[in-house]
Amino acid sequence: MASYEVEHNVKPPANPTSSNPPRRPDLSTFFSTLEHVDTTSVSNSNAQPIPSDVSAAFRTLGEAFQQMRLYRGEEGPLDGMIESLFAEAEQPPKEVKGVSQSFLDELERVPRKILKKEMDCPICGNAFLDDEYPLVVRLPCNRSHMFDLECIAPWLKLHATCPLDRKNLVKEKAPPPPPDHEEEDGEWDDMYA
Repeated sequence: MASYEVEHNVKPPANPTSSNPPRRPDLSTFFSTLEHVDTTSVSNSNAQPIPSDVSAAFRTLGEAFQQMRLYRGEEGPLDGMIESLFAEAEQPPKEVKGVSQSFLDELERVPRKILKKEMDCPICGNAFLDDEYPLVVRLPCNRSHMFDLECIAPWLKLHATCPLDRKNLVKEKAPPPPPDHEEEDGEWDDMYA
């Protein structure tokens, strides 16, 4: 079997054993677990995820964030997020109250030219401009709450709150008005009498 470099006709990296930690841990396990608990695309409105699957989703994200915490070194909002995720893994909610994919798609993107060298993601701690093509989003709760989309998306899939100020990001829809039970023509249908 040929190597990646040979198959794609690229040169191998100059320093393949770099001591730089990976930018973010692999979240594929989290997203595959999330598919089992995400009920937004289920046609049955009474469908409930299995509590062990909900617990697994919170636990896998907590473990991924713990890996980020090891590389970050300093204390920050990530510590509270990890604590919250493991607490919810122990006592999982009946349903996951995260945001939809369309909400994530509609988050305001922050252009690279606005980002400053000292600005970093509150979750992973990496400077936004360390990434060649940063995908930074701004949460609607506060103009200064900016995150790497890859860091904030998993959190928002489980929680509809900002991890910094815990404000709810999704507007609650008002319940529909009760149906009007008055008959149009005032007559009863004999078939149902």
